[in-house]
Parts: sequence; structure tokens; C-alpha cells
Amino acid sequence: GMPPRTTAPIIAVAFFASFIAVISYYSASAHNNMGTAIARGMPSASLRPIFRGARLNSLCTSRPTAVFADGVAVDGDRIKLHLRILDEEGSEISTTKVGEAQPLIFTAGQNAMMPGIDNNIVGMKVGDTKTVDVEPKDAFGEVDEERFVKIPSDKLPEGTEIGAVLRLGPQGFPVRLTELVDGEATLDMNHPLAGKNLKFELELIDATEAPPALKELELETLTEGDGETFPKAGDVVSVHYSGRLIENGLQFDSSLERGPFEFIIGAGQVIQGWDEGVMKMCKGQKAILRIPSEMGYGQVGAGGVIPPGSDLEFTVELLDIKARE
Repeated sequence: GMPPRTTAPIIAVAFFASFIAVISYYSASAHNNMGTAIARGMPSASLRPIFRGARLNSLCTSRPTAVFADGVAVDGDRIKLHLRILDEEGSEISTTKVGEAQPLIFTAGQNAMMPGIDNNIVGMKVGDTKTVDVEPKDAFGEVDEERFVKIPSDKLPEGTEIGAVLRLGPQGFPVRLTELVDGEATLDMNHPLAGKNLKFELELIDATEAPPALKELELETLTEGDGETFPKAGDVVSVHYSGRLIENGLQFDSSLERGPFEFIIGAGQVIQGWDEGVMKMCKGQKAILRIPSEMGYGQVGAGGVIPPGSDLEFTVELLDIKARE
């Protein structure tokens, strides 16, 4: 099946305060989505893939490339992996094996996954399953006291009780209400599994040589535009688009059913490949943008929608250009 279509922009966690007003109750079933930060501890998010996301610092250091026989995962391989997260007693917390969910896809040894995955996948044979004990530092991190944030209690949904898990802003970042005192609420923004010792059950579905990576942004014209009206930084552009993974051709998003998408070009609102690529297009032009991973989502990826290290291909039609008011 296709990766799920997504509709809301990524919002960098650092700007959470701007979105306190849209806190809502958090769905436990949504939290079970395996887009929940197996990629370097990033929280799950509903996101429109072209929006620029927060980049997290690497959680593990690089390692020398390992050399193994065919059929064994090595650094640099493109990995397909099913993952079950278990508590210390072995009870399942989350799994990629839900419905038609796809396995995780990433490149080994590129710091795309948290160390508890990346450090343990190398050397596994395709078809093997193994369970490993994972400390917090190699999983969702230790509990960080700086991630306890105080806000006015009247910003909470009515009837919210201590212990409730809420969803913060368009990104759906999970936070837990830990204290209510004198009109002030304390929210714990640590990942719900932060500070916990866990077990990871790793099932290696496939390990193949990674496909050749794009070296630079490519633009292929499908339909000529007016040839003279080009956007400049700060303009509001309106486009139709559809996006696919170059690796396998799967479409992950399209504006055609939602209506045209508008953004301010050159302002960092979208991924670098869009800011630079659409800037080269003229009004009325329809083109294919092929975007290297480092100009898209890099080794972070985008939740369960765009795997880490993915080169992207977008069909884009530049409908209109307006000077920003």
C-alpha cells in the first residue's frame, strides 16, 4: 500500500510555545504509529512532506564500515526492517507490523536510526530476528528536566486531568500533564519512553546495496510556461504537485485532491529543494524536480512517510506568483 497522505506542516519543537493554543487530547492509537521516533528519537508527526522539518543532532557516532558476506547487513546497505518495541518484561509497546504498514526503510550506518537499531542491525542475516536490550541513551534518551514546561492552565482543554497525554500543535507532539498548581500547568515534553530500558525485536526483511544517490538538484520541463515571470524571494507562489520516492516510485503526497498549495518562496518554509527548484520555474511551467536527500529530509526522513536518505521526485506546476503583501 501507499504511504499515508499527510496534511499538516512540520513545526520545529523549538517553536512549540506559538502553538500552545491548539493543544488537544492525544490519541493513544496515534502514538502507536511507528513513525514515533525510531528515526533518531523524533516524535511522530502528521506532516506535509514538502515542509521543512526540524533537524536533530546525531545521537550516535560514525563507525568504520563493516564487511560481511552477501545476505548480511553492512554499513551503507539499504535496510528494510520490522521493529517491535517491548518493555523490560517483554510486553509489546509498539510494532511496525500493523495492518498494511510498511517496514522501516533506511541506510545502515548513516545515523538515520537511533543507536539501539543502527548499532544492532549490522551483521544480521536477511530473514533473521533478534531481540536486544536497549538503554535509554540508545533509544529515546534520558528524561530532560528542561523539557518540563509551564503554561497557563486556561490553555488546556476543559476537564484535562493530571496524567493526561495531550497533542501539541499541528505536529501532534505528545506532551503529558504532570502538575496543576495555582492556575499554572506543567507539561512534560519528553518522549513517553524517555528514561526507560527497553527491548527491541529486530526482523531484517532485506539488505541491499543502496541505490545511486542524486548528486544535485535536477529540473526537467514537461510544459513550457510564459518564459518571463519568475518568482523572487518573498513572493507567494501557488502550485499543484505530486511527490514520489525515487527509490521505488511510491507516491507519498499530492495536492490535486486538496487544491493548490501556497507558500512564501525563499523563506525556508519548504525544503531546500523546493525553495531552489521552484525559483527556477516560470508562471505556467510544469516540471519534474528531482531532489537529493540532503536538500530534502536527509537522514532524518519524515515520520513514516519519507524514509531517511530518500531522494525525492516532484511533478510541480507553477500556477501563480504574487508579491507578498
